[in-house]
Amino acid sequence: MIFQSPKLFIIYLMISIFLYLIIPCATQISFNYSDFSDPTKYKPVTPTRNATNSGSMIQLTPDEVDNWGRATYSEQMHLWDKNSGNVANFTSNFSFIIDSRGKDRYSDGLMFFLSTPNFPDPSPTDSSGLGLVSRVQMEQPIFLATNKFVAVEFDTFHNAPWDPSYPVPEHVGININNMTSHNSTPWYCTIMQNRTYSASINYDSSTQNFSVSFTGFDNDTTPIQQHLSSIINLTLLLPEWVEFGFSASTGLLSELHILTAWSFESTSPLVNQKSPAPSVEKNKDELNKKLVVGLSVGACILIICLVVLYPVYKKKWRPSEEEEELVFDVSVDDEFEREWEQCVLHRDIKSSNIMLDSNLNAKLGDFGLARLVDHVKGSQTTALAGTMGYLAPECIMSGRASKESDVYSFGVVALEIACGRKPVEAKAKEDETILLEWIWELYGTRNLLKAADTRFCGDFDEQQMERLMVVGLWCAHPDYNVRPSIRKAIHVLDFEAALPILEPKMPMPTYLTPPILASTSSTGNSEDHYARSLSPGSYTGSSQFTTYSAAYTSTQ
Repeated sequence: MIFQSPKLFIIYLMISIFLYLIIPCATQISFNYSDFSDPTKYKPVTPTRNATNSGSMIQLTPDEVDNWGRATYSEQMHLWDKNSGNVANFTSNFSFIIDSRGKDRYSDGLMFFLSTPNFPDPSPTDSSGLGLVSRVQMEQPIFLATNKFVAVEFDTFHNAPWDPSYPVPEHVGININNMTSHNSTPWYCTIMQNRTYSASINYDSSTQNFSVSFTGFDNDTTPIQQHLSSIINLTLLLPEWVEFGFSASTGLLSELHILTAWSFESTSPLVNQKSPAPSVEKNKDELNKKLVVGLSVGACILIICLVVLYPVYKKKWRPSEEEEELVFDVSVDDEFEREWEQCVLHRDIKSSNIMLDSNLNAKLGDFGLARLVDHVKGSQTTALAGTMGYLAPECIMSGRASKESDVYSFGVVALEIACGRKPVEAKAKEDETILLEWIWELYGTRNLLKAADTRFCGDFDEQQMERLMVVGLWCAHPDYNVRPSIRKAIHVLDFEAALPILEPKMPMPTYLTPPILASTSSTGNSEDHYARSLSPGSYTGSSQFTTYSAAYTSTQ
């Protein structure tokens, strides 16, 4: 965060320290481990039993029979609050490898789990519970009553009578206090080929929807996205505080189970909760102590900061030359998207405004149309700004920009990079004129890679190319409510989250032209009324002609 004066910095520092000392910490959890090469970064992830660190990855089991291992997060998650009844939302994204090392017979699989804290080891050790429970424990009512779990299994071996009968032994299931899955689906994977898979597990407490998205391969070659979901009330199944992590096992057969990346984010069930006021007499001494400590430390910090920063203040806190450049290297992930009350709208993100420095790092330039706006309100001007082909449909109709419209432009740029052509090509075939519509059609027919830049001559990583294109479509979705945040888009591009599942046909926003528009004399009223006529939740198939398509083709 950059402060324009030392006064602001000092005030910010004092308030931060003071609040840190007197306000209890929030119970949400958030972390992102793109790899496990630095033990100081992933220290909270604890491998146990046969799980070990293996370079940049965590190996849950060796390629040996009768083994099991776990990797759990050291902090417990506050899943729900007994007093308020509030329940946390959470998202767990991870990448993993299950590799039989060429063997055509292998077992058993891995799982992501939430469980009662200090969950016991499987005893006696067997492979049927994927490193979490044993067959004997599953037959003991007392054990199940005191040790609860909800898990997502990636099972590679058919264990009768627990596992469902599918054409393939591999399957993904949602398990509730049992190794017989509550819901499951076949998993189309290639365990013999040492491939990396991604999965995303989400829980929406408002709908009680427990959903899983994961990657697979159709006919062992074509990457596909699979999904599974169930409606689950976790408050009836798990305690308030849970531990979470991964477990895996091998049995009479073996395979490698490796965790390559993991990100996790949960909300706090205490957010927006109006807790009953504590007793004044009971907590008076404790509160006074905290206030004294907070004010004392804050005063000390203030004095130190004044001494250190006074020479800088004498120089009027002039910005450096680097800060005056028009090309900025900003962290959109945290400061602009999450922490600041306002955000910067660029309003003209396009390929010609992106430059490369000497190290080939991309820099976004030309902030001539940029505006600092509130996160929710967005741009209040109705003057159309930007470049046709990169403009979101809602901007074309209303003239108002938002974070989502910048994300749309980013999506178009991503598609440009992947395909090596402009958003609108007047000389292209009729069904390929508009880049977004053409790529979406290929996505629906599972021929997405046909749009890849021909200058690559097919020499590219297919998974990376697919992710770039799918994220481009996701960001450029006609419905701004569906577009991801930059954080989510980056997670998918970095293989830290599963690919989103989009409609096979591109949805088109349709607009109802207000009958009084032509008779409205005031330009301002006309624009406002026209903006209110938008129906962002109303979509039709891509075959219908819309103002959105007309706006594109009018530039040819």
